[in-house]
Amino acid sequence: MGGIVSGAEQLSAQLEKRLPPKVQRFRLDDIPNVMRARLGWPVAATLMDRWFRAPAHVMSDAVKSGRAPHQLTQLNPAQLDETTVKMTWALSHARVQAAVAKLQTKWSSPAGVAQLQRRVSEQGVGRSTQCWQFGNLAHSAKILDKTSQVNFESIGNLSDPMDDFYGAMGEATLKVAVSGVVTPKSPGKTAIVIDELGFYLRDSYDFNDDSFLSQPLGFWSFNGVERRPQLALDVPTTTQWAYGDPSELRSQNYLVQNKHFRQWRKTQGYGGDFMVLSDVHRVRLATPVRLEW
Repeated sequence: MGGIVSGAEQLSAQLEKRLPPKVQRFRLDDIPNVMRARLGWPVAATLMDRWFRAPAHVMSDAVKSGRAPHQLTQLNPAQLDETTVKMTWALSHARVQAAVAKLQTKWSSPAGVAQLQRRVSEQGVGRSTQCWQFGNLAHSAKILDKTSQVNFESIGNLSDPMDDFYGAMGEATLKVAVSGVVTPKSPGKTAIVIDELGFYLRDSYDFNDDSFLSQPLGFWSFNGVERRPQLALDVPTTTQWAYGDPSELRSQNYLVQNKHFRQWRKTQGYGGDFMVLSDVHRVRLATPVRLEW
């Protein structure tokens, strides 16, 4: 009997030797490690890791747009990341520098001044005729967003360079808040001198499509990501194995779309959407801007 078992084991071992190596296929939740280890995208990897680790949560449109009572100041820590994205990191990307420069020149557009007027009017109720300080740029972005933000600029598109900012933020909103001294004039008249601007980024981290077409997020493998269209398999959301040459299998590209993250969330019970805010980049104006209305 022992000889029969030994013979079967030998036959199985011989068959196993004839098979190509068994290799685990690339999986959706391998992306953060590829971002960090292969691409050098630490910020993008940190944000995606957070999404994968969080309990399943689908962000509502009200939270995404900041409609009351879902303003940024009302969100709990599970719904808002304020520590990962730094403006010093963002400004290392040329398109962010360009957006800041553009917003610095247009913050006092008619729409920006109208927003400033509303903010000053709301905060000036009950104040005396003395001068008072508007805006404190030492506050966090979520406070500024509610109190002294006056204008914004959209930043990023799908044709941007595939870098850490692309992976982390993609298409985001660059906002500007202002600080200055308000001087009440004659009844119904106000003047303000703006001497400092504060820039910050706001984004939603989710994979929820607005249309029946799911947004493509590139062709991924253990070796990195490519943009160009090519024949590729849909990325697995569960563990799958294949027999073949390890180097070839590890370089196999997989199409990644928003829908794959939603599928992963449905099967795993994890995958939590959240809002993202950066810290504040402050710019002191060489020549303060005086406005009256």
